[in-house]
Amino acid sequence: MKNRPLFTVCLIVLAMIIIAVEGGGEKFIKELRLSPLERNVQEGDILTVCGRVYRIEQKETYRAIYLKDNSIQSENHSFQESNILIYTDSNLELHIGNEITAHGEAMFFDTARNPGNFDQKQYYRRQNIHGMVWASGIQVSDSSCWKYRDALKHLQVSWKEILTKVLGERKGATLSTIMLGDKNGMDQDVKDLYQANGIGHILAISGLHLSLIGLGIYRILRKLTGSYLVAGTGGILFLGMYIMMVGWSVSVVRSFVMFLFRTGADMTGSHYDNKTAIASAGVIVLCWRPLYLMDGGFWMSFGACLAIEFVFPVFQDLPMQSLWGSISIQIVLLPVILYYFFEIPVYSVLLNLYVIPLMSILLFLGMMGSILYGLMLPGQEIIFKICGMILDLYEKSSSITICFPGARMVIGRPELWQIVVYYLLLAVIIVMIKIQRMKQKNVKLKSGNGRKRVLIEAMFLMILGIGILIHRFGDVGTLRITMLDVGQGDGLFIRGPSGGTYLIDGGSSDVTNVGRYRIEPFLKSQGVGKLDYVFISHGDSDHMNGVEELMEREKLGIKIDTLVLPVREKWDESLYSLARKAEKAGICVAVMEPGQKIKEQEMSLTCLQPEKEGTIEPGNAASMVLCLQYGGFDMLFTGDVETEGEEKLMQIIQEQYVDTEWEVLKVAHHGSKNSSSEEFLQLVSPEYALISAGRKNRYGHPHVETVERLEQADSRICSTQESGAVTVKVKKNIMTVEFN
Repeated sequence: MKNRPLFTVCLIVLAMIIIAVEGGGEKFIKELRLSPLERNVQEGDILTVCGRVYRIEQKETYRAIYLKDNSIQSENHSFQESNILIYTDSNLELHIGNEITAHGEAMFFDTARNPGNFDQKQYYRRQNIHGMVWASGIQVSDSSCWKYRDALKHLQVSWKEILTKVLGERKGATLSTIMLGDKNGMDQDVKDLYQANGIGHILAISGLHLSLIGLGIYRILRKLTGSYLVAGTGGILFLGMYIMMVGWSVSVVRSFVMFLFRTGADMTGSHYDNKTAIASAGVIVLCWRPLYLMDGGFWMSFGACLAIEFVFPVFQDLPMQSLWGSISIQIVLLPVILYYFFEIPVYSVLLNLYVIPLMSILLFLGMMGSILYGLMLPGQEIIFKICGMILDLYEKSSSITICFPGARMVIGRPELWQIVVYYLLLAVIIVMIKIQRMKQKNVKLKSGNGRKRVLIEAMFLMILGIGILIHRFGDVGTLRITMLDVGQGDGLFIRGPSGGTYLIDGGSSDVTNVGRYRIEPFLKSQGVGKLDYVFISHGDSDHMNGVEELMEREKLGIKIDTLVLPVREKWDESLYSLARKAEKAGICVAVMEPGQKIKEQEMSLTCLQPEKEGTIEPGNAASMVLCLQYGGFDMLFTGDVETEGEEKLMQIIQEQYVDTEWEVLKVAHHGSKNSSSEEFLQLVSPEYALISAGRKNRYGHPHVETVERLEQADSRICSTQESGAVTVKVKKNIMTVEFN
């Protein structure tokens, strides 16, 4: 540090930024403050927005237009807003730099509704965007544009069209994502497959891309001209234009700054210091966007650099340096991967041994093929065919690897203290090995008992660190019940006192792909890679379409051991279809009759109804009702039971559970007025009433009458509409309720 003054200054500035973000909050960070839009506008207000276009993203059915320097007019207010997002299905031709006027309805971004879910509000807040407008109409009020940026945008669009034309939709979209940063149109299953195998990093424009492109151009120009100045200037200009085309991300800014340091050192005849370059890049990124401190991309990008700088030298004497380089990165990024993605792709180290080297070939051939295509020169067909073969290799090897035993280890999100302990132990290991090497150097020894002892101690500390990182402390002996926010639907997850995993229903009528985007990420964040039992109360889609998604995504998502359905006499066609899908997927299908139960230690999950006999027709009234008991804790899961079904349930409770005090009731049918009658609530008298319903749902759930009846029964109402996921914890007969 004595010989690195800039490095020292950068460390001080980084510490100040971290303190400002974590400790100062909105006092120091403007992105955390309420913007004028948030202060002056309610969701649903009609706005007129006039701003300048700085980015356009074409989606499948609409466009996302990013505006800056906005003047906004609402019914009661007129104010300025730095950035805003406009959604429109208009096909009006737009250019970067155009000033447009948009009219539409104001909307705000969602926070994560369940643990582990994507936090849309935080994502856009990092970019200093605090709201959006779904525009019913837009007009260009000033047609002047930023010529160079607009030309680069059109180049990106045209380039993607070429790749799609010569490689087909699937491969063309994948190569466009890799080369151009345009993710629109890429097959989601391929994206998930890459991510699950730990090679998803190739789909983001990263330091790998910029290093290959920037250093490639730099070295070519240096050989052609023999001048560091010409080569450096040319490399910087080319890389700058490429970045303006693909967009500024954390990894892009980090890599560009480090490239400037590298070429700048060559151009001026100075010494290049990697530590100073990394620290300077960190300062620049966080001064530009301080909230990137909470972004996984920031830690992945800089973590990889730190791994090569500090951990990789530990393995410098070993053969197969590329393998140890990959292992070094995995060691450093393990806590980051678990915190943001919840699982370990076990074979990613091996896959990356050929995926990363082939990336340089793929990028080079993709660019060469595109140039030849544009110049209408021969050879393009062969080049693009090789590109297609590389993409095939990526996809096929990923498809094979994901089927290997233990390909994915779902661990869950570790606590911050676990991450800190892991990195402290890693630091101790590095220091130990460095001290040992210094001793060996001083006494001119290359082996011995001292070295062997240090290696054993290092291995022990590494195993200890990993053990602390992946262990779920506090789970044993604790019952956890989480009512997920699935919108207008039901989904309740139970983790038993011994770690058993149960899902009661899982579906939604207003959240698209609820299984993929709400249920699955939540389960992974809790360290659940397999569900022991999935119960379906009845055949309505808002109770089971998410479960169908889980079945279809078993290889990449959550495995299901046993699907539990009501008695066959109460099945409708939807349940028959679900049972067939489950059997086809190799999932055991079981039927649960009244009185049957599943036990785990002191916990029991008992079916109360429906019975085989009786006049109740398949549907809401015939919902499967479950009773959970653990020590002195009792809870009812009622599906959508109503009218006849609720009357039958009252009879069962009076006969078999007359002395039971119910702590929690999962309110039936999302709080419909046709369920949870006054007589039923007087009989059950729950301390807490959990309601799962979508915000502003078209049914008006929960109905006012039901809410009033629950209040009269002195039940505390917990609704996903208000708080997102609700978790009930029971340990040593003490119940606590937590909100997302």
